[in-house]
Amino acid sequence: MLNPPQIRGRLGESAAAAFQGDRFVLDETASWLTSVTARELLRIDHDARQFRYEGPALGLSERWTREVLASPVPVVAVLASMHPDGYVRERAVRSLATSLDALSDRALAVRVSDHVVVIREVAVREVLRRRTLDHADRVVPLLHRIEQRGRGFEVLALYLRALITEHGEANVWARLRMSADHDLRRAAFRHSFDSGLLGLPDATVLLPAERDHVVRRRLIEVIADSATPDVVAEVLLRDRSAESRTLALVKLTAAQLDPADVERLLLDSSVLTRLWARRRWQEMGRDPAVVYAATARSTATPVLRARAYTGLAETGTAIERQEVVALVGSAELPLRKVGLSLLRGRATAEDVPLLVRSVAGDHSRVARLAAEVLISNPGVWALSELAPLKAAEDPELRRRAWWIHRRRGGWEAVIADLELLHDPDPRLAGMGRQRELPMYSRPTATQQRRITELLSTAPIERHHRRFIAFAAGLPDLAEASGRDHAQSG
Repeated sequence: MLNPPQIRGRLGESAAAAFQGDRFVLDETASWLTSVTARELLRIDHDARQFRYEGPALGLSERWTREVLASPVPVVAVLASMHPDGYVRERAVRSLATSLDALSDRALAVRVSDHVVVIREVAVREVLRRRTLDHADRVVPLLHRIEQRGRGFEVLALYLRALITEHGEANVWARLRMSADHDLRRAAFRHSFDSGLLGLPDATVLLPAERDHVVRRRLIEVIADSATPDVVAEVLLRDRSAESRTLALVKLTAAQLDPADVERLLLDSSVLTRLWARRRWQEMGRDPAVVYAATARSTATPVLRARAYTGLAETGTAIERQEVVALVGSAELPLRKVGLSLLRGRATAEDVPLLVRSVAGDHSRVARLAAEVLISNPGVWALSELAPLKAAEDPELRRRAWWIHRRRGGWEAVIADLELLHDPDPRLAGMGRQRELPMYSRPTATQQRRITELLSTAPIERHHRRFIAFAAGLPDLAEASGRDHAQSG
């Protein structure tokens, strides 16, 4: 969607094309106004009619002469129907009433909420006359949005009543459920189920192919609330969405579930699904940790083995540290990631070289997990061990080293930022300017020396340098910064 200045610019170009008869630009404008959603078209109409000191986006009303509005190109009248001048809009709407162009349908639907009564009456009368299902595709999305706004809200009910009289309720709502407008389509599905036009059999057929998450949720609710346990198990337990699988486990008791289904869902990708699968598995008198342990140490795929290790951790089962370290060193990416997740809070100094290598690796997620392990175990590594990363040619590796250093907190975070200010990569150096000074603490002597070194060459303003020096307990450096400032003044 264009922003307001872009919309006004495009409308201005389109108006100029209407005055000059530039067919190429007008065709582009027609394509634009045809392709935008109902929400976007109402936004364009609002921006077109908004008062501007520099004048209307669609040009002065005097330029919209009878000759211009007599253009055989329908988009000219469509543009005029959005002009802030009511007289221009009225003439445009009367012109649109004689046009059978698809864009005219949309423009007339917009005007049913016009604040000028005569314009509104003409638009409403003409919209209610256009009652084919093709007309409905173009008109109803706009009327549905206008219904939520106030003026013109009653037109949707009148139009739907006329459509249903002519085509039948089932046909009308079936067509609206096919709408390209997401809001209208969702409302059509909601109405269809609430009114009984659709029921459980329809929901079970529609769910597998449905992509809209709001419609899917409605279908899932219908199946979960109305279907027999065997249907819930057949349709929802095997559905691709975690919401379906979890809801099925919630709805069905242990006695209604097939142990094979529950065992499979113990290794589901969803945390919530795994939780409910464990509950049902325990209600069956079985231990989920046994399944997890067997799968984790089996020849199953790396993804399933990784989920099994995660499941073991979720049950509180202890996993030997050596096994976790072996996972971190695995050649399989899912196992490396789960190993790093399990190592958090348990790393030792022996693991640091492997973790630093993981931080320097090509896979960003692995690097992030390894960095989090180092951050969660600050006592097992020294800042000197980040030196190879800080000196790397790749700016991304230097950024990772800065992030780990910064997460040490306290004055180390300030030092990390000051170091980054010296980085040769301007984008990276800019990240070092977002520093907060520690409250109620002073740096150690070693930290003070490092801050003194960095402040002397840091590309920051003098008052910032002086502020950091004072907070760090470096009065001599602070006074020197103050004298430099005074002399420069």
